[in-house]
Amino acid sequence: MTSLNNVLSLPRPLGDGLLLRRAASADTEAVADLNGRILADPDESPQILADWTRDLMSGRHPTTAVEDFIVVEDTHTGQIVSSMVLIPQVWRYEDIPFGVGRPELVVTDPAYRRRGLVRAIFEAIHTLSASQGHSVQGITGIPWFYRQFGYEYALPLGGARHLNLTDVPDLKDGESEPFQIRPANAADIPILMELYERQCAGRLVTTQIDENRWHYDLNGHSQDSIQKLCVNCILNSEGRVIGYYSTSAHPWHERLIVWEVVVAEGISLHAVLPTVTRALKMQAQAYQPQAGIEPKPITTLRFSLGLEHPVYETLAAKLGPFQKPYAWYIRVADLPGFIRHIAPVLEKRLAGSVMSGYSGELKISFFRDGLRLAFEQGRLVEAVHWSPPDSDHHWDGAEFPPLVFLQLLFGHRSLDELCYAFPDCYADEEPTLLLKALFPKRVSLVFPLG
Repeated sequence: MTSLNNVLSLPRPLGDGLLLRRAASADTEAVADLNGRILADPDESPQILADWTRDLMSGRHPTTAVEDFIVVEDTHTGQIVSSMVLIPQVWRYEDIPFGVGRPELVVTDPAYRRRGLVRAIFEAIHTLSASQGHSVQGITGIPWFYRQFGYEYALPLGGARHLNLTDVPDLKDGESEPFQIRPANAADIPILMELYERQCAGRLVTTQIDENRWHYDLNGHSQDSIQKLCVNCILNSEGRVIGYYSTSAHPWHERLIVWEVVVAEGISLHAVLPTVTRALKMQAQAYQPQAGIEPKPITTLRFSLGLEHPVYETLAAKLGPFQKPYAWYIRVADLPGFIRHIAPVLEKRLAGSVMSGYSGELKISFFRDGLRLAFEQGRLVEAVHWSPPDSDHHWDGAEFPPLVFLQLLFGHRSLDELCYAFPDCYADEEPTLLLKALFPKRVSLVFPLG
């Protein structure tokens, strides 16, 4: 830990008796109290944030430890006044895995705000993330704020449609459920992993969820943590698992959030959904809030299944209007390095395009800096930082406002959409063909592991 502290330049005085340092186990209750007190919504129990914090600091989490928290201590009082955690995970760009650090639980006591504490913590968090081999950082956070720290909205987050509980079909008299529902357990993990990969198929960026993470999601979260999931298996008449669905254990604004609904190949989702929605309705009606929270009946199922999902099509007549997704903030500190990492995907795309076998350069300006990609017979042979010309004379290439290129890289927006939205986004004829071949718009499915 000492050598890493040296890399992070921690502990480090920030002035006025404030000390930036990595957390220790003794800080757990102070950090949990700070997160619960400041981050909980008015209609939420502080315990759901506090228990999540305790879980992350407990040593039981599959990727996160107490040392992944960076805190600011007021040494005059011993109080923890600002904090953030890095939650490591692995995502995939098509079939290429890459390390991701997720900064979370970003908090500062109101009495200590506007002193640059979050910026100081971010510097340490980014260094910590790089030390763990992460090429990308991703945040699910409040509007605009994280743009200050090198982040750009570049992947969809959420997207949902709603089903009123009153529209869930009842069983007819004398009818029995054609499918059965039961809680998932550790023995189900192999089939759950197989089904999870089925829903990832065809998506550009996906979250890699290994066996350890499945064990944790089934049995590791504290009961009152905001991250607690309910995972249920769908069984056919023979008792075989043919699908699963997952929900948040705790509702959000009188809505039960459904994160996943997956069935095996050859199984009719249309046939399964009536049983699933009835089980979800029973779950919603049985929910009891934490002590001290006013009970409010859950009235709606929120199918938060992303930009597109077969459930939206199957239940279209009963669902409310589509609620467009928010977005992940994404940061890529070494853009050329990431491009080189995903080169096999880019080369495959190029080979299947009108630019197959291309030899030459693609120069991309971000105005203050840029990126140069060199190809030989369709192979990426170089991806490096590049300085665009100082003058405003024409050159054959492409231009993007700073960080906007990340939207193209991660398939969030097409080149045409970016050129329409940003007057300072431009590409010449050949660069246009290359960019459209290399970076098409694609749907992603990225779960924020916490």
